[in-house]
Amino acid sequence: MFAASYKIYSQDFSTEQFKKPPQGTAIIITGAAARIPQEAALLEELYKKGQLNDVVFIAGASSGALNTVMLNGILDKKITWEEYKNLLFSITNDSIFIRKGKKLPLDISPLKHYLTNVVNNKLGYYKIGDLPVASAISISDINLLKLVRRNYRLSNIRMNEESDPSLDLVQILMASTAFPIAFPKAKITGATTLPDDEFIDGGLVGDHVPFAGLLEFIDYRKQDVEKVFIVSRKSDRPELSEELLSVGINDKGLFDKLGISLDDFLKSAFLKGLKKFKENAPELAEKTYVYVPEFERSFLLLNFDNLKDQYDFTGKWAKNNEPVPLSVYLENNKE
Repeated sequence: MFAASYKIYSQDFSTEQFKKPPQGTAIIITGAAARIPQEAALLEELYKKGQLNDVVFIAGASSGALNTVMLNGILDKKITWEEYKNLLFSITNDSIFIRKGKKLPLDISPLKHYLTNVVNNKLGYYKIGDLPVASAISISDINLLKLVRRNYRLSNIRMNEESDPSLDLVQILMASTAFPIAFPKAKITGATTLPDDEFIDGGLVGDHVPFAGLLEFIDYRKQDVEKVFIVSRKSDRPELSEELLSVGINDKGLFDKLGISLDDFLKSAFLKGLKKFKENAPELAEKTYVYVPEFERSFLLLNFDNLKDQYDFTGKWAKNNEPVPLSVYLENNKE
């Protein structure tokens, strides 16, 4: 079933299939959990430099799905960057989850309340079809009993079998951001194009770098794009025990002793995703740029109490650093 996530990759994405010249810019945003302001700061810098004047497609997974919606709102003039930053900076752990002693998953009812207030009440987006820019949000279905492991890319346009513009946008975001173990699985009600399952983090399985949505979009429209930006957060060195402690779980350093690092796993998945993109869409990869910040300060993936600091650190870095061509980034970041 894993191969189902990559069914789009078997198609030909060479320029010969397109009769029209490439048009517009595509944005691909990875998951970041509590490092979401890093990606937001990078997007703002691209916006200030005029790189987002002709965005025709946005794809996001996990917290990248949240930034997908917020970038829609900014391009739609429903919200300004300053307003978005104020919303981000007001977030704390209490805005996202409630600890239930030492048990996981966490109670994330505050997150649902927050998203409802921002996405529905502030932006006026209720269904995914309300998004003004063609977009794809990844969710993951992992059911070991049914031997299912695959991604679904839900869109505001009909670009694949699972897309349904009438699906509830907050429910989709709750599913895409359902970080495994820490956050509970999420249901999407009334979905006739999806299996009757609960879904988790859209960055799992094949969409850690959610480029497949872009390939499906291009194939659906028979229209190539001029440029692609892949935006992601930096990888840090906190160990898994430290991440667990941030949500109230003290394993007494057991995972550290075992040498288990969540960031190492995520960095490896990111690089593998970039390589997969280059292999399956080489001509598109030639006009793709990677934007990932690098600075000394480290931030936990599950600590939402320092989002302003992250934005400020990333913003300062972004002012003096440009996106890097995909081939150059891979050459400089070999596993």
